[in-house]
Amino acid sequence: MRGSAAFFTIALGCASADAAHAYPPIVNYQLQCMGCHLGDGSGQPGRVPSIRRSLVTFSMVREGRAFVVRVPGVAQSPLSNEDTAVLLNWMVRNLSDLAIPSGFRDYTSAEVGKLRNRPLAQVKAVRARLIQNDGRSGSSNSSSSHNGISGAR
Repeated sequence: MRGSAAFFTIALGCASADAAHAYPPIVNYQLQCMGCHLGDGSGQPGRVPSIRRSLVTFSMVREGRAFVVRVPGVAQSPLSNEDTAVLLNWMVRNLSDLAIPSGFRDYTSAEVGKLRNRPLAQVKAVRARLIQNDGRSGSSNSSSSHNGISGAR
């Protein structure tokens, strides 16, 4: 009987933790992102891209925001849409080498929910196109070297 009580206490604790944002964003970063992007967001050259000079710029345009949410690590994360939005906003404010522009919009739970159900299959190709085009998937823009994306490879 004592074992059953302990099991239910643990199960109840886990259930309530999930329902009430179990971890702050820094812990979610450590658990979900840091293994590949490293503690400072610098990534692993040739394997995992740095987010230090690209996340803010990608987050300023519709195509870039869709890319950020649709990369498999984000799209398939076990985090809720709300926790994912909070984490992305924390990353923008804490792991970027670039200043946050005045027009920056926080990621929202609704935005994450709408985009994450379509994970990207061609991540490298889409990222390269975004970098080439200043964060947009459209035509090339010659000013890409001025906003920090061109050095984000």
